[in-house]
Amino acid sequence: MYLEEYRKARQMGQKEAKRSQARGGSPYLPVLDEILAVETTCGEVDLGLAEIPIELIVGTRSAGRSKAFSHSFLPLMEEDSEFCHKWTSLCKAHMDSGITDPIKVYEYMHTFYVVEGHKRVSVLRWFGAVSVPAEVTRILPAKDGSRASNIYYEFVDFYQLSKINYLWFSGTGRFARLQEAAGKAPDEVWTDDERRKFYSFYSRFSALYGDKESKELSTRLTVADAMLLYLEFFGYDQVKSFTQSELKDGFLQLHKAFSVKKSQGLNPLKGLLNR
Repeated sequence: MYLEEYRKARQMGQKEAKRSQARGGSPYLPVLDEILAVETTCGEVDLGLAEIPIELIVGTRSAGRSKAFSHSFLPLMEEDSEFCHKWTSLCKAHMDSGITDPIKVYEYMHTFYVVEGHKRVSVLRWFGAVSVPAEVTRILPAKDGSRASNIYYEFVDFYQLSKINYLWFSGTGRFARLQEAAGKAPDEVWTDDERRKFYSFYSRFSALYGDKESKELSTRLTVADAMLLYLEFFGYDQVKSFTQSELKDGFLQLHKAFSVKKSQGLNPLKGLLNR
């Protein structure tokens, strides 16, 4: 049973690796050490234990483990390898009782690179896990005045208050606006209960995001961008208790508002993108 899971995962990994090569890229995991070799950084911060989104785990710290996985952490090693044996053992452990041991990662520019726990990430991703506990060390990029740097340091400030690590905006100023939209003062720390309730809303929102009714909104926006627009349109106190049906109705109302602006020759995203 577990070997069959490995076989299916490896076949998908081999196909993904071939597609990456055909496009002229590396078939293996990105390596943070190689990225940092051409970047300027300004220190590290130990963030301790945190629950991190699986989708934001994109690579490995060092090159030693990179060739064992495709870009999506699908396994590539032979079926008679020790690697395969360990992967299937983790597969059994996950099915029997769940994988709970934290992995170790570095965070750089809002993405995570694994130091320990590559196979745990692989197995958890294969079975559709959303997040994993991790010991996190943040590597701070240089403050160079670039758009990416400015957005990142706004995220760092917001994380200090909220400990929320799954949001990302495409422009500056929006983390502070989200703090305000959530009913928080500029320097107010979030409680554990506030974090849980916000994540519940975000999960329901992101599950809906991308439906055909919302595609006109999603063309140029990250999930967080669209969510901020939604919160500023309706108010967090109202939407946090919306049912999924009410959330979808809200998208339809936004869609109508956008359509009116377009019919008037206006840019419906201007208010969000240029504030």
